[in-house]
Amino acid sequence: MKFIALSAPENVTDKNILKAEFKAAKQAGEGRMGDNHFFYRYFINVKYVSYEKIKHAFLREESGECGEFLLKEFYLIFLLEDKAEECKLRFERKENAQTVLAFLEEKYPHIEIGYKKPNVQ
Repeated sequence: MKFIALSAPENVTDKNILKAEFKAAKQAGEGRMGDNHFFYRYFINVKYVSYEKIKHAFLREESGECGEFLLKEFYLIFLLEDKAEECKLRFERKENAQTVLAFLEEKYPHIEIGYKKPNVQ
């Protein structure tokens, strides 16, 4: 398993600390909520970010069609302090992304929760 930081330099020097936090973290689908970091697992890689670096989080629902079938995809979007672009993390189930948002809202009041339409002039 390879740990990849979502944000530029994380203050984690020992990957064993991350592995231990990852294993002990509360799981919600692809996401895991540790004591100090949020983890997102895909294939054999794990992306992680410190809660202190997240400034805004919201759920994005994208839909399309494949023939007569409606397809929906759910993304947890993070806006980080040191990144201009969004971090887009795909979730299989909407409920899991909502669980992560509820956790962030309860434990970390500095993180804005919910989509805000940008001011375009």
